Amino acid sequence: MAGRKGASRDARDKQQPNPLDSAGDVYALNSQIIALLQQDGRMPYSTIATALGVSEGTVRNRVRQLIDENIITIQAEAMPEAFGYNFNAQTFIKVAGGADIDAVIARLSAVPEVFYLTSTLGRFDLGMATYHQSHEHYRAFLAAHCYGQPDIAVIETCMVLKVHKMKLQWNLEGERRPSLRGKEHS
Repeated sequence: MAGRKGASRDARDKQQPNPLDSAGDVYALNSQIIALLQQDGRMPYSTIATALGVSEGTVRNRVRQLIDENIITIQAEAMPEAFGYNFNAQTFIKVAGGADIDAVIARLSAVPEVFYLTSTLGRFDLGMATYHQSHEHYRAFLAAHCYGQPDIAVIETCMVLKVHKMKLQWNLEGERRPSLRGKEHS
């Protein structure tokens, strides 16, 4: 009997290959999980597991690791317009000579209206995208956070008339990103 149990277990193991046998398989599984979550961030792990032919525990563990390694986040995205923020602007900043750019970044990052802040190369040091309730709100924002600040030498403002494309989902098919490989365990 002991031989039979061992034989049937061996047969089961041969029928269900471990999807995490190689780094390529880990990448493929991570990419497939991310693609499904991009379609529906609330998709149950059991649904993902069924679609991918792996266990629910494997999906749960992979998602947890992707979150822990800052590869993905799962969150609700509030639309600014729903809260009266109908005005979108871009502001480019040249940090004053001798000023601490990290301090400027920290200060602006803490401002609620700033939803995107980048360091740039070229004429400006920083690029900032903001949402506002009105033109007057934007003017008040500039007065409070940019105009007259000793660590800001120059700003250039740009009102956004229309957003034509804002891609928040990534097509991961055929791409190899080392960070998606993650650690090779489920």
